[in-house]
Amino acid sequence: MAVSKNMNVSTKGLPKVIVPKVVIVGRPNVGKSTLFNWIVEKRIAIEDPTAGVTRDRLVQRVEIEGRVFDLIDTGGMGFDDPDGLTAQIDAQIESGLTEAALILFVVDVRSGLLPADREVARRVRRTSTPVLLVANKADDQKFDVHAHDFDELGIGPPLVVSVRQNRNREDLVESIVEHLPEAWPDELEGAGLPEMKLTIVGRRNVGKSTFVNALAHEERVITSPVAGTTRDSVDVRFEVDGHSFLAFDTPGLRRAKSR
Repeated sequence: MAVSKNMNVSTKGLPKVIVPKVVIVGRPNVGKSTLFNWIVEKRIAIEDPTAGVTRDRLVQRVEIEGRVFDLIDTGGMGFDDPDGLTAQIDAQIESGLTEAALILFVVDVRSGLLPADREVARRVRRTSTPVLLVANKADDQKFDVHAHDFDELGIGPPLVVSVRQNRNREDLVESIVEHLPEAWPDELEGAGLPEMKLTIVGRRNVGKSTFVNALAHEERVITSPVAGTTRDSVDVRFEVDGHSFLAFDTPGLRRAKSR
């Protein structure tokens, strides 16, 4: 039984559709994961002030204002992973950039423009993909003027937001929808739910992520002998003989400590 390499959902009896991907990128600690959760209005990505928590691409299918797209969170660009997974994390980021129909380039308005932001801008400009510059952490209007420090990146005018204070989410969502490719007929129906959902569980280092990659015929999830490589629950869509599936790769279960 062959597994298709095409990761797009195909609901049985409906034509295959390409769901546009909106990819969130930026240096570490600019609030990419909190922004991801804010847009989807669910706590899916782990939010932590520690740099490098997000490693895999996290994907959530979103329906907003009659449009459907996959929102993708990525690890911080330029982070040197202490477990030796820097190359794998960067490969996941590059895959996201390659697939993107729209890039959300997130910066921290309170920290100002840093060399790491310039490096992200350099990589983003190499693509031909539309980019929205999102100036995050503007928890007070006094920070708004500092967002223009990022004008010299040449990405375009910044869209100032604050996840913490729930500032300008509607403006961000409207901008995302405006930049999406033209909708196809019956978009909502064609991008519907998969026919089956699978949750992959087990203790650490039993090969859960390797198994998911085999199903998807793609290095969709980072694998390594390091215990705890997978930190978030990662959604992976794949097809088998024309049937659509959604697999959830989960962090390894730990044995409860005896008291």
